[in-house]
Amino acid sequence: MLGSQVIANILKREGVDQVFCFPLTPILEAIAEAGIRPIVARQERVAGNMADGYSRTTLDRRIGVVSVQDSAGAENAFAGLAQAFTDSSRILFLPGHPGRDRAGVSPTFDAVENYSRAAKYAARLTTPGAIGDRFRRAFAALRSGRPRPALIEIPNDIARGEAPEAPYVSPEPIQSMGDPHAIREGVRALLQAERPLIRCGQGVLYARASAELTEVAELLGAPVMTTLLGKSAFNETHPLAVGAGGLSQTDMIADALDRCDAIFAIGTSLTRTIFASPIPAEKPIVHATNDPTDIHKDCAAAVGIVGDAQLVLRQVAEEIRSQTNGKGCARRAAAEARVASTRAAWNARWAPKLRSDEVPINPYRVIGEFMQLVDPAEAIVTHESGGSRDMLVPLYASTCPRSYLGWGHSTQLGFSLGAAMGAKLAAPGKLVANFTGDTAYGMVGMDLETAVRENIPILTIMLNNSVMGNYDRYIPKAHEKYGTRATSGAYSEVARGLGAYSERVDDPGQVRAALQRGIRETQNGRAALLEFITREERDIPYRPR
Repeated sequence: MLGSQVIANILKREGVDQVFCFPLTPILEAIAEAGIRPIVARQERVAGNMADGYSRTTLDRRIGVVSVQDSAGAENAFAGLAQAFTDSSRILFLPGHPGRDRAGVSPTFDAVENYSRAAKYAARLTTPGAIGDRFRRAFAALRSGRPRPALIEIPNDIARGEAPEAPYVSPEPIQSMGDPHAIREGVRALLQAERPLIRCGQGVLYARASAELTEVAELLGAPVMTTLLGKSAFNETHPLAVGAGGLSQTDMIADALDRCDAIFAIGTSLTRTIFASPIPAEKPIVHATNDPTDIHKDCAAAVGIVGDAQLVLRQVAEEIRSQTNGKGCARRAAAEARVASTRAAWNARWAPKLRSDEVPINPYRVIGEFMQLVDPAEAIVTHESGGSRDMLVPLYASTCPRSYLGWGHSTQLGFSLGAAMGAKLAAPGKLVANFTGDTAYGMVGMDLETAVRENIPILTIMLNNSVMGNYDRYIPKAHEKYGTRATSGAYSEVARGLGAYSERVDDPGQVRAALQRGIRETQNGRAALLEFITREERDIPYRPR
């Protein structure tokens, strides 16, 4: 048996039914022979983004796999893996290598050496007999602890040579509960606070712990905010929901952060970044995460808890009942009333934007019409880096886990297209829509042809304002002298040429009908792009920095 066939058999045993790639990869023929579908993107970066979106959507029940050829392929794929690393997403990366005899010989590109800082596990196959061991270690790293990519570099001589098919044991996930003493102390601190706030990250999503989070919030009588990556972990129509905080945020979050006197951070690293709402230094924090290196990293914790978010939340709920004689806290009604009052003012402030008749089209009108048409429980929505993110995240209310793909510690322009394709493959029954700007789409737009060719009917909603929005704050002189932030392009025409359904819309009165047509096309199995000609919107709820 060839080494590539041994690898294909292991992937089959691990439940892999498709591999995202750009040929020629060292395992392409073997996986096809084994019945694993190769999905070929137009560039390696997008293949990685597709694997990433696939893994996020399945909540790691199925892990996205991406494979590329040696040298140029391995070099080009770096952005996709780096995005997954910074956002803590699980993908298995299988790059080729020219051969063991070229390892360490300049200018051979060695993926293990170059990717070691962007992968949780990185190893090269050194002998045919090591295949099983390497893949067992990779899947063990992928399934337990903090999500991050794993890499196995496959030399061409091992893929093409004879290899023994040794017994392979698929590793099970390992989960741990929190220290009971830390749980007791953390709950005591939260019950002593008058106005606690829960800050929820994507660890709650990966632990499939949204029900447990809701139970704790209701017992504690505490508002819940999510991080950008954690958006959809808590039903944003719940009376205690205050929304997601990133570079922009809701007024409900600003009010809750200002008033709270303790924070329960669950499933989040609390990494200090401009893409997460900052935590005031004086607020005591009970910090629960599955990665001990995050405790005290950027924020001092009054109580640190290391464990799986679902198991920790179950412990916390039980401890709240124990310390309150089974009653929970009496402050829930007051907390809900405060959130409702702030939300009412927030909704009133943005309602005119969501139904604006301005020409060029106000991008909020597109968002507003989309929200009127789409049931969040039947859709998966994602943003792009930049204005589409900062307008969409605070206003679009997700209602169930992974009905929204929030991303952005690295914020690579163009990620949403590949992520949406991966999400659609993971959840073919859902409407999958990515909101993007013209600048981001210009980086990866040719991969819409991948959606057409591979029968992945996603809906791309482009807000085309022909500029890099609001960049004049950062590059005023460059733009004044050279027009640096201006862009151009008739993207709907390009999309039509690639075989997708497309429309260009410049009349606000036609926004809803265009969205309906685009959605209908995806339901009929066709990828669609709707290009809305919009104004540059400067009224964005950016948080203070």
